[in-house]
Amino acid sequence: MSRHNRGSPYYHNQPPVIRRHHQQQLPEERDEPIDVPNAIATMPVRITGYRPLEPASALQSIAASNCLMVVQCLEPVEMMTGIETPNRYIVHDMFMRRILYAHEESDYWDRSCDRNRRSFDLHMFDNRRQRIMSSSRYGGGSCTCSPDVLETWHRGNSIGLLSRDMFDYRFYLRVAGCPTEFCIVAPDSAQSNPACRTRHTLPFPIYVQGGAKVGEIVRLDPGYLEWVSDADTYMIHFPVDMPVIIKMLLLQATFLIDFTYFEDRGQQGNRAVVVY
Repeated sequence: MSRHNRGSPYYHNQPPVIRRHHQQQLPEERDEPIDVPNAIATMPVRITGYRPLEPASALQSIAASNCLMVVQCLEPVEMMTGIETPNRYIVHDMFMRRILYAHEESDYWDRSCDRNRRSFDLHMFDNRRQRIMSSSRYGGGSCTCSPDVLETWHRGNSIGLLSRDMFDYRFYLRVAGCPTEFCIVAPDSAQSNPACRTRHTLPFPIYVQGGAKVGEIVRLDPGYLEWVSDADTYMIHFPVDMPVIIKMLLLQATFLIDFTYFEDRGQQGNRAVVVY
């Protein structure tokens, strides 16, 4: 293990305006929580059996949040040369405070050959540079028909498994020790060719076993920036009383969705320049 549109309810939650010199100011901290359309107030079912996470300030903030915003960072070398570089992300809580930073660890040849189906490790750190958790993707290479799997680790323990069979539009999330399974469904427009899925706000609804909806992972409309970048901004919303471990696993699921549907340069997205 080392390895945004005006017609949309999310218009007011769009990422900051990109400056002409290709820099983007990240969302500013707020005194009031961000307003989330279609938010689900409480969990429709009781979740039990999961492994509790060790205390951390970022996890405490996520535990009290009903949404997270994930902004992918600009990689200047990739912009200038077209050479695929490791992805980086910044995670904000419902007050738009930066709470987590994630970076990809992968091989150059995997990024060049397997591209959006490449294997990788993704490491997540808090503001104190302490590693919160890591995830590993395997089984989804371009030369295999095996299931695409993302396994997440916390303090050396596997806490969840996200999987998707090849050509399937559903991601299944299994939490370690928990009998309840979650399903994330890709919209039809995300399953179409890249030209059809770039200029839209795309919600990926999240369902708990039994069919009740418990949230969404929303890829915000990137606008014209799709032509210069393949990075995106996502809004994840869920009931505030959802166990923090499941919130964190849905955050990890956002990364796999980004790789699966929006990573290749054929589908361009919203990019943020951040130095951290």
